Amino acid sequence: MAEALVLLAALAMDLLCRLVPAHLPYLFPFVFNAPVFIGCWLVMVWYVRGLKLVPVAGRPGRVRQWFFVSGVGLIYFVLQTHFEYMAQHMFFLNRIQAVVLGMVAPFAIAIGWMAQPLAMGAPDWLVRFCKGGVVRTAGRVLFHPVICMAIFLVTTDLWLIPSVHFMAMIDPALYAVMNISCLLGGLLFWLVVLDPRPVPVARFSFLARAGAGFLVMFPQIVISSYIALTRQDLYAFYTLCGRLFPSISPGYDQMLGGIIQWIPPGMMNTAALIIGLNSLRLSDIKAEKDLVIPPGAKVYEAKWVGR
Repeated sequence: MAEALVLLAALAMDLLCRLVPAHLPYLFPFVFNAPVFIGCWLVMVWYVRGLKLVPVAGRPGRVRQWFFVSGVGLIYFVLQTHFEYMAQHMFFLNRIQAVVLGMVAPFAIAIGWMAQPLAMGAPDWLVRFCKGGVVRTAGRVLFHPVICMAIFLVTTDLWLIPSVHFMAMIDPALYAVMNISCLLGGLLFWLVVLDPRPVPVARFSFLARAGAGFLVMFPQIVISSYIALTRQDLYAFYTLCGRLFPSISPGYDQMLGGIIQWIPPGMMNTAALIIGLNSLRLSDIKAEKDLVIPPGAKVYEAKWVGR
């Protein structure tokens, strides 16, 4: 029933965007994108439904729930409101959109750790498909720290090549590919890096995951600092299409965009390292509490957490 309502809402939104686009308020789509609209709302429907079915003991806490909802909401905001129009007419706003899609929203979704609620709230056929052999095999390859680092860097930095960026901004299909690839690459990367489960439930150690989240920062610093500090106008598209704020010069716009691509992601990569180390600490504490020491045994070495 809820899924049918989402499809009806998508149909109504599509008609509104076709018939009266100029009269729609800011929070309505600038260009309606059915996969993004339906995907965001279906995920929220399945998540809310799944939360009600998950046992209280295994349910994500309120903070994790809010992180997840905020991540999905941010994806919707930058792709299905009039902010998208703004992002197509200022480079620094386009970088805000890209950082949200590739970093902020996936980071929040991964912190929310939504696997169990979504599995319990999604249709059975979809759950069976995700557990199928082909999907599981692909997942074992893609959810490797080195592989997801490479995919994340490609989906983030490929679109910053000036000629590629220009083509993406003038071609609606390529523009959609740019945004979706950035989102999927970010989700893959942060779901691996911020996995809160210990080994052997997770395939790789906390240190491997935390290291991947931190090391990916350095190629990004090189690229984004060059964009911010160079005097060359790399992204002529925004001059050709007309900047939303004429008072902001091309050089200043590019500098702001480079800083947005540089500083906030770097802070999040550092935060990922801290989160990973804290997850290791909590896992060690839990393992210590669960450890049954045989009678007469002595402990000669304290844990690295100081206990």
